[in-house]
Amino acid sequence: MSFIVKNNVWWRIFVLALFIIAMLGPWTFDTIHVPAQYPCDLPFVRLYGDFCGLPMSGFETIKWFGGGFFYTFGELIKGNFASQISQLVLLVCISIVVFPFFSNLFLIRNRNSRWLQMIHGLVWGMACLLASTMFILQTNRDQFAPFVYLLWGLWSYILLALSAVVFEILVFRSDRTPDIAIWTTT
Repeated sequence: MSFIVKNNVWWRIFVLALFIIAMLGPWTFDTIHVPAQYPCDLPFVRLYGDFCGLPMSGFETIKWFGGGFFYTFGELIKGNFASQISQLVLLVCISIVVFPFFSNLFLIRNRNSRWLQMIHGLVWGMACLLASTMFILQTNRDQFAPFVYLLWGLWSYILLALSAVVFEILVFRSDRTPDIAIWTTT
């Protein structure tokens, strides 16, 4: 464990690299209507009936959901809060997936910030919950269930988030400074 604590900056850089790899992997499918008599050519996958799916990476998924950010923000400024609240909640949830990247960069820069280290662990935990929710919601859909193995980007992100939470707990607990004794015995 002392090896992890001594080299936590290198471990965090390694986690950043794994984060980028996980975000480049497929997270979901963009469904496209293609009649059953026509084949789905690569990179499309026949999901069910008349629908093919194009695997989308984590970055594409965030871009896809985040595309409505400026529209939602503009509607909120105009006062259409009630009609846009569901989109706003969705945008905030999707942005949580990217927060660990930035908190990791801040922790690499400010190594001794215990407050930032706690926030970083919390962010990884929230990102893990969100990614797990995305995974569970996709596996509950009958048309995606046989193709869950193709979503290796989402799987690796969930595993990375879980291991990052464990790593941060280990580093946080081992970085504690020993309590100073009030009385010393000689």
